Amino acid sequence: MPGKIQVLPESISKAIAAGEVVERPASVIKELMENSIDAGSTEVIVELKMGGLDFIRVQDNGEGIEPEDLPLALQRYATSKLKRLEDLYNITTLGFRGEALPSIASVSKMTIKTRVKDSIHGTKVLCEGGVIKNISTVGCPVGTEIEVRHLFYNVPVKRKFLKSIPAELRQSLNHFLRLSLSHPNLSFRLIHEGRILQDHLETDSLRVRIESVLGREAWEQMRPFEFEDGEIKVSGYASLPTFSKRTSDGIYLYVNQRGIRDRVLYKAILDAYRHLLPGGRYPVVVLFIFLPPSGVDVNVHPTKAEVKFKDQERVYQVVIRALRSTLEPLPQYEEERGFTKPLELKEEPHPSLFGSPSVSYSSEELWKEREGFHFLDERTGSERLSKHRELPRIVGQVQGTYILCEDEQGIIFIDQHAAHERILFERFKKEVTRRSFSVNHFLIPITLEFSAEESILLMTHLEMLQGMGFEVDPIGKEVFALRAIPSFFEAKGAKELIRHILEELAFSREREAVKEGVETILVAMACHCAIRGNFHLRREEMEELVKSLYPFDLSMTCPHGRPIFFLFEGGELAKQFKRSSP
Repeated sequence: MPGKIQVLPESISKAIAAGEVVERPASVIKELMENSIDAGSTEVIVELKMGGLDFIRVQDNGEGIEPEDLPLALQRYATSKLKRLEDLYNITTLGFRGEALPSIASVSKMTIKTRVKDSIHGTKVLCEGGVIKNISTVGCPVGTEIEVRHLFYNVPVKRKFLKSIPAELRQSLNHFLRLSLSHPNLSFRLIHEGRILQDHLETDSLRVRIESVLGREAWEQMRPFEFEDGEIKVSGYASLPTFSKRTSDGIYLYVNQRGIRDRVLYKAILDAYRHLLPGGRYPVVVLFIFLPPSGVDVNVHPTKAEVKFKDQERVYQVVIRALRSTLEPLPQYEEERGFTKPLELKEEPHPSLFGSPSVSYSSEELWKEREGFHFLDERTGSERLSKHRELPRIVGQVQGTYILCEDEQGIIFIDQHAAHERILFERFKKEVTRRSFSVNHFLIPITLEFSAEESILLMTHLEMLQGMGFEVDPIGKEVFALRAIPSFFEAKGAKELIRHILEELAFSREREAVKEGVETILVAMACHCAIRGNFHLRREEMEELVKSLYPFDLSMTCPHGRPIFFLFEGGELAKQFKRSSP
């Protein structure tokens, strides 16, 4: 009787190995670009079709591959960078295990053209599914050109896990930009469907490369930092507290110029910004750490995306001190943004809580629309009609953020931002669905400049935004002209509104259905226009908000999913004071 354990066939073992390194087109781009950098290239050109799903080409002017080495380069663990075990602890290159080329070749149709400096002609290799089909002589420039077609053509299950073309393109762009940031002395170009998306010329200045990649607005809000503790050197640029993002995508970490993810470094950065940024906001930081190769193990992750420091606590402390040396001389930003103390109530009259009449939402309208409408009670799991027909009595405002009310059931706390956000979201959704809004055109268009990733995100959703009343046109590299906005917004906040929409889209970019995309934009619009926490309201403004809100059920949340109400029942209050229930 044969045993249960058997050696896997080569075809299966290759697929498993490839899956560790190649997850999507972006993985291919990262590995091939790193090989080009290791080859001493000064120029790297990446060309894609269908976001890399159908075609990827990476071309460089590096040292090339010797003809006799080409077949070996397509075998697993064939590398020129390791000779003995000790070399694993002295890695100075981005690649070293010899896994990238064979892994990519095993799940695609690959063509390699390469030529070394001393040769009058180059060599061409055709490989399908990891099997070399042909090797021939070809004319080509010095360097290496690798084409990858039909990724995962022989692993259809893997291909099903890939996302849409825009989503895959964003992932590829992310890897492209991260490598471009870490090597400003090299030239990088990204082409998609014949159009140049990114073109970064070589420069001696990291400042120039950061501005080119992250955009001028981000660059103007960033300051340099540098710190050294023995063999550990930390440098880079960090954003002021006046500039932040909703996601951590703006944090770029490099160890010996290798782009990585690391929880220790993330924690150090967030701890440095503690008390400077509100909850849910992240800084933009480009952080470089240089230390001896023996002080960091880069061989702990299949794609080399994570590392292990020999002395994590020391690295953490060095990063904290480096960032605080830049941030601590800027205490005024805390007060300017109101992070450390509440805003004072001003004597001058406030503008209307709901802005212009076109944005107002009267309680009569809401009552009419909500009559007979059932909401899901999240506490009981059953549907019920809202029981609250009588408006509660407003007691006051707590911490400039919560409206305190009471009725026959007890005490009700209302989050003013969440409440206003839900009201505006319902209003905007109705306006957009019915196409009942008009469009205000600007006499002089507003110029918008974004980072590379933001520009791709905007272009992806451009048609959707135009259908909602925003007229935005690209007028240059990562520069757009805003020509019109829906009539229920004020022109003076249009630029900030577009940026807020992009932040919301970036935060929800994994959701790709058209309906969800529209709702994401509506959520951003409502959040941007809603009153904030830590903002004192007059009594009539609180009454206006509660009247417009109260037809909503107590189980309703804001569009982001946060609760609007908190009910402290009268019986619970009596219990706390050890009184019999009234």
